[in-house]
Amino acid sequence: MFWHILRICLSFSLLFVDNAILVVAGFLAYLRQANRRRETQRNVHFYPKTVLITGIGTVHGLTLARSWAVEGHRVVGADVTDLDLPVRSGGSMSKALVAFYRIPKDHYIPRLLDVIHREKVDLWIPRSPKASSIEDATARQVVESRTSCKCITFDTEVAACFVHPDSFRQYVVGRGLPVLEYHRVQSRDSVHKILHRSPSKTYQISRATPSANEKVMLLPRRTLSKTYTVISEIHISKDRPWILQQQSRLGELFADLLIVRGQVQATNVRLSDSGSSTWGASRLDESLAASVHKLMQKLAATGGVRLTGHLSVRLMVDEEFDTHSVRHTIYIAGCTPGARAVDNLLYNVPCPIAGYLSMFPSNPADAAKVAATLSSTRPMPTFTRAAILPAAFMQFSLFHFALTTLEVAEAELVRLLFWKDPLFSFLDPFPWWWEVHVYQPLREIWVLMKQTREAGLG
Repeated sequence: MFWHILRICLSFSLLFVDNAILVVAGFLAYLRQANRRRETQRNVHFYPKTVLITGIGTVHGLTLARSWAVEGHRVVGADVTDLDLPVRSGGSMSKALVAFYRIPKDHYIPRLLDVIHREKVDLWIPRSPKASSIEDATARQVVESRTSCKCITFDTEVAACFVHPDSFRQYVVGRGLPVLEYHRVQSRDSVHKILHRSPSKTYQISRATPSANEKVMLLPRRTLSKTYTVISEIHISKDRPWILQQQSRLGELFADLLIVRGQVQATNVRLSDSGSSTWGASRLDESLAASVHKLMQKLAATGGVRLTGHLSVRLMVDEEFDTHSVRHTIYIAGCTPGARAVDNLLYNVPCPIAGYLSMFPSNPADAAKVAATLSSTRPMPTFTRAAILPAAFMQFSLFHFALTTLEVAEAELVRLLFWKDPLFSFLDPFPWWWEVHVYQPLREIWVLMKQTREAGLG
């Protein structure tokens, strides 16, 4: 309850300052003209599309809406809601929208279809975290069978395949692409066969149902005799299978993709390690990103024209040894389909409007010109002053509480100050103000009332 009250107090304490910022930003927005949009509209070959974006209350949903509006298109926003909170999100207040709708989670597909019919939507981009990729795929099947609207989401068969790790692994293997090895072994002999077949690879072996304190083991060991000794001590059988999984020596990458009709239209390659700030600074990183992009193009092409949607692919980089050389090899280790892949795809990357428009035959896009964008993982806000405090103070629980409080307070202040808030835009400042001073405080109050009511019932 303390954190909810803290957020409400911070919001009201900064209301006067943020009101002044809103007025100044609104005045600057009035002075600045959207020249690019007017030039686009003067183009005789320009045909604006009506685009529906669900999840407009998210940062990247609003980013998409603003990008489409700047290009001169008609943008309709919607939020999928599962709360009784009557107030609208900050993204719904954007001037980039021509209309906004609230879609109840319980009536997702019927209400979505109603909005598409009412607004004559040409393109639907699902961005709501409230709807799963399977639900979006089911909605696509209904929408495309009853309307002419195009959908940027996978169909039901592909979505069901990509959601489950085992089926996705079979999908990749069946198309001849490199996949991280994963074996369910039932005998020591099968372990030896796998190790002898790939002597340059390293593996991690563990029980299929490991205990909490059990440590995993790495194979092979430094010598052949040590490897045999370790395997001989493993109690393995059909009733007690073990998992043998390939390990990478050089780390983990993610490739966030926009795939349209079997072609990669946007790629963002990032490290999984948030502590690395040098990623993308060397020619080796660029070369690795180019190799990842080439592999992702192969993955997209294997699905043909039916493959359309957002996808985040997990990749492992390993070394392969030859007699006189060492080379890096990229393996596909898993994926996350759907709206969550958009978060990192659009981070510090221009919105690929041309890629989305390639859904229409009249707007072909040159996929050969699409290059991989390199970005590091976003660092979370941290309380930097804690680094200069004596380490001995860390043992006191009171200091722990105070430090945690300061960290939360700083994170909230960073979110409320416009230069750190991704919702803020000089040309469209009102969504930021509404989110931090109307929507979030009312949401916190609603949560407090719900918790109090539940505690009273308990």
